[in-house]
Amino acid sequence: MTAMLYVSVIIPTYNRRDSVERALRALAHQTLAPETYEVIVSIDGSQDGTREMVADFSAPYQLGSVWQSNQGRAAACNAGLRIAQGEVLVILDDDMEPAADCLERHWRAHPIGSRFGMMGAVPMYCENTDPPVAAYVAAKFNRHLANLARSNHQLTLRDFYSGHFSIRRDVLMEVGLFDETFRIYGNEDLELSLRLTRSGVTLRYSSETLAHQHYAKDFAGLARDTIAKGWTAVLLASKHPEALPDLQLSAYEQGSWRWRLARTGLLTLSRWWSSTPDIVIALVQWFEQLQVKRLHLYYRFVLDYLYWLGAQTALRENQRSGHGLTALVSRRET
Repeated sequence: MTAMLYVSVIIPTYNRRDSVERALRALAHQTLAPETYEVIVSIDGSQDGTREMVADFSAPYQLGSVWQSNQGRAAACNAGLRIAQGEVLVILDDDMEPAADCLERHWRAHPIGSRFGMMGAVPMYCENTDPPVAAYVAAKFNRHLANLARSNHQLTLRDFYSGHFSIRRDVLMEVGLFDETFRIYGNEDLELSLRLTRSGVTLRYSSETLAHQHYAKDFAGLARDTIAKGWTAVLLASKHPEALPDLQLSAYEQGSWRWRLARTGLLTLSRWWSSTPDIVIALVQWFEQLQVKRLHLYYRFVLDYLYWLGAQTALRENQRSGHGLTALVSRRET
């Protein structure tokens, strides 16, 4: 290819063939000239035909893929980032559908010599065929986006996400890629953001740089992610102890006494009866079928419990190994 590549889009994915195809189709209709960007699908051990679909996909832009055994999102992102050739790198999760001017906006946000990292907007829209929990996730995340879009909002650590994120290639290579010890869901993006800001990179949010997000996980899938997110939060705090006050890990004592008592009871029961989380998840799924009122409160409470279940599991593993964060000074022992 003789034209200069302005932008490289990296799409990490695991067993989400249809989602990847939707993203590739949207990327075929960008206002940025197709000869100026490439798309790299980084396949993290998928066995659902993603690799074959990408190979057969007819795209107006330069399209390639890289495949690895399942090692987690951080490693998948890195595999694509290492072979990217564009001046500006755009990380795009496989459930994103970028607007037509998305890549052009990313490109224009990063002039030569700049040190910016930009999060694009990722509003969620629900369809009638989506799992019941999708409406809860969408409402919560869209409120988060509205808060980010406020003119006086100052970005915090927990505001950051890398599912729709861009940065100059030279800046990211200087700071370093994702930490591949984050093998399960969550917090690899916060770890990267800490290193970016410490290296003088200014993080920004652009509500005009748009990619629609399609959420397709059911409650069981969200529950697994939430447990993993608690576990990786401990990993993050082990690597960056100074970040602990800015993490959800520091908020164990928040909430009403009834809320904390109920959560403590479930966590204690979980230590002695390993089936507890499975039963709780199944109960919530039953509530979904019954369409009980105020279902969002059950979601909120159970997800809070599952987050702390993952965090406490990680803390106990660290206590046994003698490595990493072993206690949270802001919480009472349960």
